[in-house]
Amino acid sequence: MLLNLCKYNTWANQKITEYILAAGEAEADQELPSSFITIRKTLYHIWDAQVIWYSRMNNISFSTWPSKDFVGSLQEGCNGLLLNSQEFVALAEKRNGNFNGIITYKVLDGKEYKSTTEEIIIHCMNHSTYHRGQLITMLHQSGFKDVGSTDYIRFCREKG
Repeated sequence: MLLNLCKYNTWANQKITEYILAAGEAEADQELPSSFITIRKTLYHIWDAQVIWYSRMNNISFSTWPSKDFVGSLQEGCNGLLLNSQEFVALAEKRNGNFNGIITYKVLDGKEYKSTTEEIIIHCMNHSTYHRGQLITMLHQSGFKDVGSTDYIRFCREKG
């Protein structure tokens, strides 16, 4: 199930980045009401969270958001998100069903917590889904209407 969830996340991130790139730079930087002020910032937040959670599972903690100093293009940001999404798939394949191990990690403010790999993966994939929904709405608000579904059931239908 977790491997399938990671594959879905990669598929959905591929779809949303295609929509964002098709909408263009101007739409990506248009200020819109949401959790994050622009499409680009929302996309980078998804990427940040995935990088942070993936890193935590590899005993690496961050004290700031990874994209804070990112100066690359929108395309490069999309590529970074997709690469990290693939890393989650590879991690899930490598774990071969062993997701109960406890991960000790520090959050950005330095507080320490413990979670299982399963909890982390479910949280991270769910977090990405939440913000992809916001991105769909923001794309519509920006005037870009050529947006399709990133729903899990669509992924299931497409994979056959």
